[in-house]
This record gives sequence, C-alpha cells and structure tokens, in this order.
Amino acid sequence: VATAVLSGSALNSEVRHSDEADAALIFGFFDMKDAPYELGCVRITQAEKKGIAYPQSCMNTFADGLFFIENVPPMKYHVPFFYAGGKLHTISSDEKDLFNVRARSMYFYGSFKYKVVNKDLLDVFKPDQYGLRPVTTPGEKAVLKMLADRVKDPRWKQRIKAKLAQ
Repeated sequence: VATAVLSGSALNSEVRHSDEADAALIFGFFDMKDAPYELGCVRITQAEKKGIAYPQSCMNTFADGLFFIENVPPMKYHVPFFYAGGKLHTISSDEKDLFNVRARSMYFYGSFKYKVVNKDLLDVFKPDQYGLRPVTTPGEKAVLKMLADRVKDPRWKQRIKAKLAQ
C-alpha cells in the first residue's frame, strides 16, 4: 500500500518548500530528441507522509528536457513518473528508488535518453514500453549551465555560478 501511495495519488498534497538555509535544489535532464512526444511534467514525491499520502508536485519542466525543483527541505525523494505528449510514463513505484537529498545540496538526478521500445503505446506507458537509460551527455556541468538562467532564487544562481567556476 505504501508503495502505491508513494508513487502517486489524487489525494497527494503539494511538495513542501523551504526558505531555510538548509534548503536543497534537485535537477536533471531527459533527452527527448528521439521521442514522439514533448516533455511535459516530471513528478517528484517527498518521503514525508501526510495522512495517507505523500506530497507530490510537478517539477519545473521544460520541453528541452531540463527539470528542477528549488528550495525543498533535505530528505528522501522519489521520481515516480513523468508526462510526455500528455501521456503518463511510469518510472517506478519502488521504495528502493528513493534518493536522499542533503542539506544545502544541488542534487543531480542525472541525464537520461528516451527511446520508444514498443510502438503500441496507450495512454499509460510502463518502463518496458519505452526506454529511459542513463547517459553521460549532457553531463552535470552542461545541465547546470541550462539551469543557471532558469532558477528564480538568487542563492541558487550564486551557488550554480560558483560551482561552474570550479
């Protein structure tokens, strides 16, 4: 039951944000160049149960593949699914796919390449119907460059600039 609730439900509240100094930034990239669809919404879930559900929101998601969420509290998170072309693409509902985001961190979820595996796609795509495999390009530095102009909070602009200068 927890796994199903963690992966998403209409009962979910929005992801909690934080203005505290220990807030984090989570970002990643889905290369959709070979996809028949444009990326619409990458969902993120906080492992912080509220009632019977876990808070979940769309990250800031761009058609070029970039997605991010800023000013979230340090804790465990999960990316259960995303939308592309208005169609739901499940990734995982398994608790083993939770990842820990440390205080004040810029957590790079990774870069992934989308590929259609099964041409008979319906409205909900399961991982065996499409491929989303890790790739090395664009790397973290290139994704940070994309992110630099799109974050809103000046502290993230500053931290990204400092990291790129290293």
